Amino acid sequence: MASQYLKADSGQSSQPAQSIQITKASNLRSQPSLSAGIIRVAKAGERFKKVGETNDWVQIQYSASQTAWVSKGLTAAAGSTTSASLPSSSAALKDKIIVVDAGHGGYDPGTSGKSSIEKNLALTTAKLVASRLANSGANVFMTRSNDTFISLSGRVNVSEAKHADAFISIHYNASTSSSANGIASFYYSEAKDKELAKYIQESMAENAPSMKDMGVRFGDYYVTRENNQRAVLLELGFLSNAHDEQIVSSNAYQQQISTGIYQGIARYFAANK
Repeated sequence: MASQYLKADSGQSSQPAQSIQITKASNLRSQPSLSAGIIRVAKAGERFKKVGETNDWVQIQYSASQTAWVSKGLTAAAGSTTSASLPSSSAALKDKIIVVDAGHGGYDPGTSGKSSIEKNLALTTAKLVASRLANSGANVFMTRSNDTFISLSGRVNVSEAKHADAFISIHYNASTSSSANGIASFYYSEAKDKELAKYIQESMAENAPSMKDMGVRFGDYYVTRENNQRAVLLELGFLSNAHDEQIVSSNAYQQQISTGIYQGIARYFAANK
C-alpha cells in the first residue's frame, strides 16, 4: 500500500497469410495502439489469419470484412507448443536503466492481510521483475533487495543517481472496505509518466485476468511526484480483500504479474525508440 508515498512506426509490413494463435487473453484493437478502441477480448487458444504486422503489433482478419490488431507478444504461430512468454520487444530493453522499487521494508511492513505482509510480497514481485528485465539486457537496480528500510527520498535518489529510464515502484493495496479489489497503475506527470503506466496496466491485465482491472490513475505519491525520471507506482491487489489476498500470495500470480510488468515496460520502450 502506498498511502505514505503520498512512437510507433506507422508503416505496415506485408506478410504472407498465416494463422496465429492467441497465447493469453488479449484485447483486439481497431488500430495498433493502446489508445485505440477495443473490439473485444480474445481468449487464449483462439486462432486468426495474420494479414499484417507493424512494430509490436499483429494485424489479424477478425471477420470477413474487418481486421483487428493484437499485441505481438501475446501471439504464436498456430500449432506451436511453446507459449510466447517474452515479447519480441524485449530487444528494446537492451542497455535501458530500470530501477525497481519494492515498497516498504524493515520496520515499515506496509499493509497486511490475514497471512500476507506487503513488504514481503512487494520484494518477491520486485525480484521477479528485475530478473526478467536483466535477462533482456536491461541494467537493473533495486532500491532494496532484502528486508531493509529505505526512506522515500532514498528511493528517489537511486532513480536520479542512476539516470533511470524508468522507475517502477511495487506495492499491494488495502481499503477499509473488504470488497475493494483489483490492480492499478498510478502516474504523477501526464506528460512524463502516463504512457508508461498505460502500457504496464494493459499488460498486467492481460497476464493476470483473474484480477479486476482498475485502470490507470493519477496519484500524488512521493516517489513519483519528486522523481525527475520516468516513474510509475503499481498497486497489485488488495490484501484487505480475502479473494485478492489468496490470489496474489500464489506463485502462479507472482509469475503472471511480474511477466505483465516486464512485458509492459518492454512494449513501452519498443514503441518509443
